[in-house]
Amino acid sequence: MRHHGGKTASRLALRLRRGLLGVCLAVFAGCQWRWGRDTTTHQEAGKLVDQAQSAASDGDIERAQQLLLAALAADPEDSETRLQLSELLQEQGSVPAAIEHLREAIEQNPDDPRPHVLLAQIWFDQGQDDASEQHARLALEHDPHLLQALLLRGQLADRHGDTNQALHYFFEALSFDPHDPHTQFLAARQLYRSGAGDQAAPMLRRLTENAPACGEDAGEAWWLLGRCYLQQQRWKEAAESMASGIELREARAIDWRELAEVQLRAGDLAAARSSLQMAARLGPGDPDTEALRRKLEVATGNPVRLTQGDDRPEDDSPRRQ
Repeated sequence: MRHHGGKTASRLALRLRRGLLGVCLAVFAGCQWRWGRDTTTHQEAGKLVDQAQSAASDGDIERAQQLLLAALAADPEDSETRLQLSELLQEQGSVPAAIEHLREAIEQNPDDPRPHVLLAQIWFDQGQDDASEQHARLALEHDPHLLQALLLRGQLADRHGDTNQALHYFFEALSFDPHDPHTQFLAARQLYRSGAGDQAAPMLRRLTENAPACGEDAGEAWWLLGRCYLQQQRWKEAAESMASGIELREARAIDWRELAEVQLRAGDLAAARSSLQMAARLGPGDPDTEALRRKLEVATGNPVRLTQGDDRPEDDSPRRQ
């Protein structure tokens, strides 16, 4: 399962230190963003930004926001601080304020693709696909190799059912950064969705072999690898991969039921019963779960208890002939 806790603060602190979502690394690596400004203003704003980074590291996000606002008050033309503030505001749910700062950043630096990318991501998350597509396209006009903009266009194409176009953008992104785990995952997932599970499986296997690098995609990568094996009727491998994935993703009753069915096909009756119990707990009274329970009872030759109120004895050993 995913654990949130104190990760939000550390993630924000990391982004403040690195810039913006990794986009900054490729776009303005060598630019002198405070060049030509008054030294006193430069130092004052810089100290405030440093203090904001420290506050974010300590988990004091409200103070980090206040310090970034103060840095902008000291130097309103500081587009870097404005972009960092907009991302922090977005993380905190202050989306309208983040949008206003991004629009201001575009006015200040029309050729900078980063505010376009961040706006495209906001609109994508909000379901405003036309606006998201517009800003992703504008970002790519300024930098055709911008990974995040390519991935957004691929995700938009996927959302609208254009599998070929989605694959085009994902593999174009891979051509620019073939080692990025998230890009590899999106490309593999799109291959699976297009029915090419045999092509997706090797990519997913490589990702799961280095699962920590996958980050939040790890659980879904394991799960999809299992579904690729499922298409090939490799029941045991499918069950093992899906079991690895389900603990790393926000699983629903239907996921546990699907896992139980694959484990049943693989002959692991004890694991199937355990997964089916989870399915019954998350979705009590589901007729498909009850139907699978009956299949499991036939396989074990004994009644199978799924919930506390079920009076069936719990015995998964096969009936002797």
